[in-house]
Amino acid sequence: MELLETSGTVKRAKPMNIKKEIGKYLRKWPWILLSMAIFYTAAKIYLRYAQPQYFTKTSLKLLESKGRATSALNDLKNLGMGVSGSDELQGETQVIVSKPILQKVAKNLNLDVSFFSSGAIKEFELYNNSPYTGKIISIDNPTGFSGATYTITPVGNNTYKLSNSSKTYTFGVPAQVSFGVIQIDAKPGTKNKVPLKVVFKNISSVVSYLEGSITVTLPPNKGMMMDVSMVGPVPKKSEDILNEVSKQYLIDGVNDKNEEAQSTQNFINDRIAIITEDLSGIEGQKENFKRANEITNLDAQASQAISESSENTKAVITQSMQLDLVNSVLAAANGDQLMPSGMGLSAGAESSITQYNELLLTRNRTLKQATGENPAVIEMNKQLGALKNLIRKNLLEARETLQLQIAQANAQLNLAKGKIRKYPTQEKIFRSIDRQQTLKEQLYLYLLQKREENAITLAVNIPKAKIVNPAYTTGQVKPETQNIILGALAAGFLLPLVFFYGANALDTKVHTKDHIIDHAPDTSVLAEIPENHDELPLIGRNDLSVFAESFRILASNLKFLLRSKESEEGGVVLVTSSVKGEGKTTVSVNLALTLSGNSKTIIVGADIRNPQLDLFFQGKNVGLTDYLISRETVPDSYIVSSGQHENLDVLFSGQIAPNPNDLLDMVKFDQLIDYLKTKYEFIILDSAPVMLVSDTLHLIENSDVVLYVAKSNFTEKEMIDFAAGFRQENKIKNMAFVLNGVLPQDTRYGTRAGYGYYSYTHDTKPKWWKRILG
Repeated sequence: MELLETSGTVKRAKPMNIKKEIGKYLRKWPWILLSMAIFYTAAKIYLRYAQPQYFTKTSLKLLESKGRATSALNDLKNLGMGVSGSDELQGETQVIVSKPILQKVAKNLNLDVSFFSSGAIKEFELYNNSPYTGKIISIDNPTGFSGATYTITPVGNNTYKLSNSSKTYTFGVPAQVSFGVIQIDAKPGTKNKVPLKVVFKNISSVVSYLEGSITVTLPPNKGMMMDVSMVGPVPKKSEDILNEVSKQYLIDGVNDKNEEAQSTQNFINDRIAIITEDLSGIEGQKENFKRANEITNLDAQASQAISESSENTKAVITQSMQLDLVNSVLAAANGDQLMPSGMGLSAGAESSITQYNELLLTRNRTLKQATGENPAVIEMNKQLGALKNLIRKNLLEARETLQLQIAQANAQLNLAKGKIRKYPTQEKIFRSIDRQQTLKEQLYLYLLQKREENAITLAVNIPKAKIVNPAYTTGQVKPETQNIILGALAAGFLLPLVFFYGANALDTKVHTKDHIIDHAPDTSVLAEIPENHDELPLIGRNDLSVFAESFRILASNLKFLLRSKESEEGGVVLVTSSVKGEGKTTVSVNLALTLSGNSKTIIVGADIRNPQLDLFFQGKNVGLTDYLISRETVPDSYIVSSGQHENLDVLFSGQIAPNPNDLLDMVKFDQLIDYLKTKYEFIILDSAPVMLVSDTLHLIENSDVVLYVAKSNFTEKEMIDFAAGFRQENKIKNMAFVLNGVLPQDTRYGTRAGYGYYSYTHDTKPKWWKRILG
């Protein structure tokens, strides 16, 4: 016998039964296994047809801008274009993947034309293994063309056809297609009879693809190292792309360096031509002056004057040379070109000119891939203007200073000349001519020296970086076979669990007695009635089925409950439920049959709105309502034998009355119950559902026990809350639940244990598919 279980008046949180919770989901193992098999199969199919992706990488070491010239050329500043700091190093990560460089890579590798071998499901790029090569000669509308795809089918030995066209084209001959002119060449010695797919792309689309595919990183704690990598389906193609990117990046750096050096070279050549012409004129003038004035040797004549004015003359020459340089550089600063650097000006002026040239080169590189409205270009233009104004200001201040110094030196020189007025005017003129000649000669020699130094700079093409590791492929990175397989198995395992967990979380039905106790903690569940699919489920004599045994447990627990309430042997049992369809009448009838085995029992059809007893017992439609409205004081004539057991009698509901509440509230009904107590040990009242009508309220005071029937997988949990409230509102002290229609897996013993101690001879074993779905 199952022990009667009750809970305390205080609802306490029950510890989770881990074994029970796990077992609840493990019963669904066929679904979990099926889900894992489906996900595993899908993963294998995906891996079978997924395009492998390979990781390719190359490494460069950028050179620093200082300490790279030889000792003989330490004063030359244009030998290289190295990187001077971390900020500039970060900028180089953008330069190496700039659009001009990538465009050269795409053109050199002919990336705008690709050939593919098509399979049943996936296709492979042939790259170098293609029997054909192709190129785009011209595009009719470059801005509107993004790409085109054709199937090339060989026809004969030297001709082919393209899809969507009936024309026959010749290999090696330009062909007009929908977007422009192309040319496809057959590689010598290759024979192909299988159609191939050829894809033509706009070079700008290829550049955009390369921008998104190539990744540039600066490894931490590795100095000036730069890693360039990409992931692609063809390792050889990725290696060629990265090698070409490195190559074009080095070429671009050398070109930037040579651009500044060439600008300086042009300036020096122009100044040498001008000074050569001036020097030639001065030398002719000096020759004419000596011939006209018959001057032979001025040293003996002017030894003393030279001794006094030598220092001032040197000062004038030096300062005049500096003034001439300042004027020349100031004239060059009027344009928007690179300014000559390393001309021996002041440190501040040389520093400003160097900054100006570097910023101008940076702006010119940026304009190759941006417009003049770009915020960065506008900002650099502002900076260039500020630097140019600063340079001009410095040069003007230097010129004023030199002019002042020259004026002072000339004044001192004039004082010295006043002391030697005895010298002829010719001597004065001669010295002036000689001074101009000396000035021009020194400037000429200085420019020749700088021209040679700049020529060396142009000849020595030191790149800004060194390729440490040429492009190499490390291996396949996508798809990740092991992770995909494990992920598919995990998804296949978790998806059914999530589904069943969600279904359980959203389930509002009562399934087990624990659900009832959780919502009505101060009540008892007397029995769990298993599911029975018979049309009229009735227990028979000597019935050993699970269904019959559950009613024996119900009867035993009911007797225990009646004794605990100090009732006499037997009592009045009111059977009700929340709504129709919960098996209230079935429980009433089978409980009455069980109790009649040892006790005299009667079942009364107190549901006079919707009587159901006539479905289980044969008899006329005469009963309770007929007796209550009759003048008879004894109901014996209305009581009939059940025909199921000699100890069980039935009092049918009788005719359906329009006023059930009034009839059940009659004193005659109370007298009827008192009379039945004298003849029967157990009186079973099959009443109406309490949630639909109020008829049952009149029967509670005549009942010793109220059995509240709930049906598994039918009764809402809210109805249990209603039943608990109904008990509290009507102050029912002796009320218990009966859970009807319980599935085997929802009992405490599980599917195979049943009630633990009786035969299964009369039970029908469920079908295998029902056990799986259950």
